Amino acid sequence: MGGYGSGRRTNRWTTDDCLRINLSNLKQLGMLQRHCMTRRDQVWSQYGETIANLTLVTDVHCLEPLPCLRITGYAFGKAINCVVYLEEQPLPYGGERWYGLCPRTGRRSTALVLPPGRVQFASVSGWNVAYGSQRECPIHRGHRAIDKAQKRLRGLSKYTRTPTRARLVDRLIERQVFVDEQIDKLAQMLF
Repeated sequence: MGGYGSGRRTNRWTTDDCLRINLSNLKQLGMLQRHCMTRRDQVWSQYGETIANLTLVTDVHCLEPLPCLRITGYAFGKAINCVVYLEEQPLPYGGERWYGLCPRTGRRSTALVLPPGRVQFASVSGWNVAYGSQRECPIHRGHRAIDKAQKRLRGLSKYTRTPTRARLVDRLIERQVFVDEQIDKLAQMLF
């Protein structure tokens, strides 16, 4: 699937190329509190160069009748000035989850992306952006999984239960063996 001449498009942007705003991260930063208006400046850089400097302003039932996220600044050399309306969904055991209403599709989304050259944030499906893992070969997918497992293992508390820690180590070893097998197969094909 997706081989040479198959007609599968490869010129689409991936989420790795885009700027990404995750609403759960905004909630963790305290930006989605009732009857409050909060502001945060955020800078994205790539290869040591600043590619975006944006100001995120959330208004949750303060001045605006509907909760919204206002994004202004510059990204990829273009001026950005867009508004994304927010919606909250109560959770069964208390609290709420916040969604952004995609300006392009009107559907709820927990992450908003801005592809290079565009001036409005929208959902991943709204911009028809592919995920980075969809374009990777098995070896690169394996390396991404190893990096993710190592990061999780480093982030564990010293009080983490032994079975949990052992399960993560086993998963890490399993993925490393898979990557080594794929590299061996590739080497056999070449030589």
